[in-house]
Amino acid sequence: MKLSLPYSDPLQLSETLNELGQLTRITQFDSGAGSYSMTHSMASGISIAEIKASKTLLYEGWGTDWSVDFNWITPLKNSVAPMGLCEGYEMKANSIGGLNTYNGSPGGSWGKYSPLCSSTACMLDKASLMEAMIACNAQVGIQNLTSNKGLEVSDQLSNQLKRLARKDLQSGISSPSKYYDLIICCLEDGRSRAYKKGETKNHTLLSEIVRLAHDTEKMSAPMTLGDVCQFLDTAQASLYRVCQKNFGMGVIEMMMQVRMEESRRALLRCQYQSVAEESMIREVAVRYGFKHAGRYARRYFNSFGELPSQTLQNA
Repeated sequence: MKLSLPYSDPLQLSETLNELGQLTRITQFDSGAGSYSMTHSMASGISIAEIKASKTLLYEGWGTDWSVDFNWITPLKNSVAPMGLCEGYEMKANSIGGLNTYNGSPGGSWGKYSPLCSSTACMLDKASLMEAMIACNAQVGIQNLTSNKGLEVSDQLSNQLKRLARKDLQSGISSPSKYYDLIICCLEDGRSRAYKKGETKNHTLLSEIVRLAHDTEKMSAPMTLGDVCQFLDTAQASLYRVCQKNFGMGVIEMMMQVRMEESRRALLRCQYQSVAEESMIREVAVRYGFKHAGRYARRYFNSFGELPSQTLQNA
């Protein structure tokens, strides 16, 4: 299956993907329209998809109860800039991420990828993979799978995996076992990345920030920087450094953007009644932590190019 989708705002993209069974919430941190393409193929015990986007997108809420979702990137341009994060693991040309989906909860994973690369997800049946690893006594691979977020693999293994996926995305998956064999080799031979002091803690903090930003139970309460620091038990300097590096903005700005898009989603699902328009907008704004209607409307217009009332009328 091939999908090519130009979109005017990321909510439109999220809704289209949800209709196709891709239950992922998408946040775009820069303004403007974009384009998104996905090539997908599946067979018994496996599903693979390659994604390209013209904007840097944050994907949150993916992951299933039956699969391990291995991720890798393919650089599209020569660049040394960070191209992707998978659960906080920085993705490079030979990285395999998503290992922690083995122990993760359904819908609990996230990733961020730039337009400088395509990202490929390879979902393998969790039980079948572990059974195959036990059968071939892949003890190192089992240890890596159950204790790491990502690994660095050799050029040879990385290229083999990418060539196989590229071929099967065009012609269909003919041999699912090849993916299991290659992934097991990657898990056996892959290297854990050496981090400087404090970097592992920053990766954990990054995941906590993303999850807090998308926590629907906490969206109604306006959060100050002090509130976020207290909730995450961290210092302002650490929050600023991690958010600025990975999202190009402060933590409050990042959380506000997520809430703004969730409020837009809610407005589009409202049944419009002209007599109740103002109260409906106020209710949605308050639900997502915006207590001042005028400021909410201005920020909404800056984000989406229309007022909340216009969105409501077009719902």
